[in-house]
Amino acid sequence: MDPERTFGHGGYNQFVDADELVANIGLDEEEIEWRKEFIGFGDEDVRRLERLRPVLSEHREEIAEDFYANLIQYEEAVEVIGRSPKDVPQLKQTQQAYLVSLVGGTYDREYFKNRARIGKLHEVIDMPLKQYVGQYGVYYDLIFERVMNDRVQQAVVDELEAWADRREANREEPGALARLLGSGGEDEELFDETLEEAVREAVDEGMRELLSLLRIINLDMQVAADTYVDSYAQDLERAIERRDELATEVEEDVEAPILEIHEASEDVAERAERISGLTDRQAEDVSRAAMELSDVSAAVEEVASIADEASAASERTETLAASATESADGAITALEEIEAATERVSTAANELEARTEAIDDVVDRIDELAKRTKVLATNANIEASRASGESSTLGVIAEEVMSFSERAREDLEEIATVVEEVRNDAEGMVETAEETVEHVADGTDRVRETVDDLDAIYDSAETTAAGMEDAAAATDQQAESVELIATTVEEVARSAETAAEEAEGVAAASQEQAASIREVARSVRRLTETEEVSEPPVYERYLDA
Repeated sequence: MDPERTFGHGGYNQFVDADELVANIGLDEEEIEWRKEFIGFGDEDVRRLERLRPVLSEHREEIAEDFYANLIQYEEAVEVIGRSPKDVPQLKQTQQAYLVSLVGGTYDREYFKNRARIGKLHEVIDMPLKQYVGQYGVYYDLIFERVMNDRVQQAVVDELEAWADRREANREEPGALARLLGSGGEDEELFDETLEEAVREAVDEGMRELLSLLRIINLDMQVAADTYVDSYAQDLERAIERRDELATEVEEDVEAPILEIHEASEDVAERAERISGLTDRQAEDVSRAAMELSDVSAAVEEVASIADEASAASERTETLAASATESADGAITALEEIEAATERVSTAANELEARTEAIDDVVDRIDELAKRTKVLATNANIEASRASGESSTLGVIAEEVMSFSERAREDLEEIATVVEEVRNDAEGMVETAEETVEHVADGTDRVRETVDDLDAIYDSAETTAAGMEDAAAATDQQAESVELIATTVEEVARSAETAAEEAEGVAAASQEQAASIREVARSVRRLTETEEVSEPPVYERYLDA
């Protein structure tokens, strides 16, 4: 089958309106002429391309084979080929037709309309623009290698042969070409300026033909790129329209939730303001409670200090009481000793009294003796005067006087003994009295010490009582502070309960807001989920159609 007859009759061509396509991209006659002029494509290029037609027709099969051999090396290109309604052999036929269509055309609006159609078909099967443009690089390599290289070389050879023929004709000598290739004489000039000009002209013409081919390929690429841009623009417009529709739908969907959020926000703001007020009052109450606690702490410290002082005073009182007890015990012992001494003095006095009575008896006897002695003395005197010579009476008297004298001596000795005993008893009484005085003095001192200790105990007791009064006052103040703290804490608790209730209200409003926000998020997500917004690939739309 002739490839040129199947070119433009693929499976997706029926879905492509080429006239509408060129109209969308603004490809009219004036635009076409401007583009040609811009890259320098003119009539000479048309004539050169016409001359290339036989060459491209000759090499089209091998170029198409090499072209697809290169493409199928890449997975992405294979995926694109798989989306085409044609198989690879058919695509090779199409490629051959395209190569021939590059040369010998009229390059008018119909030509570029066909090029726009081709570009659109590649876009329909989702061939990336980079791949579409990149495959022209494969064209360049294949055309240069298969066509232009051979053609330029052949042109140079043709010019050389033509020059040799002309020279042979002028010299009328055979074998000019052989001499040109190196078989001539040593002195013979092989080349001249006409040959150089001919070779340069052949090379230049080959380059001009290549440039003409590049220019028409460039124009093709421009049109194909326009079809991609047009498709992108249409996709963008459709996406924008879809976005606008979604935005409208979302606006309608979120209007009610936003209104609810607004109302809930106002409610939350009011509740938050009340909570703020309660929090401020709580802060003030807590500050007062802190101040009261500070006072309580100070009172506790004062109570503790007073308690320490009272404890110290109590310890001093206990020490003084113990000392007073010891002093009292000493006083009692001293008094007992005084009592014993007194009893000894009393006994000594009784004994002295008895001794005194004995002395009285002796004195009485002495007195009687004196009386008797006096009587005897008197009688002796009388008797002496009567009978001065008779000595018997006197002897009796003498005996009596002797007896009396002895008795008196014994009595005197007894008196001396008694007096000595009395003296000893008196000394004992004196010593006992002195001991008694000492014990009494000691007892007095101990009693005085006891009194002093009792005075100190009294003072300490007074200090303790005063401290306890201060402690009681501090305790009363502490109780008042604690009561005030309790009241403040109750107020704080009530404020906290109220704040908790308001917080519950805020939480409920926040939940309502969250629900509304989730609804808004679901609606807004529709604007961001590109998979839902974007349309299916173009080739799928055409397949569905």
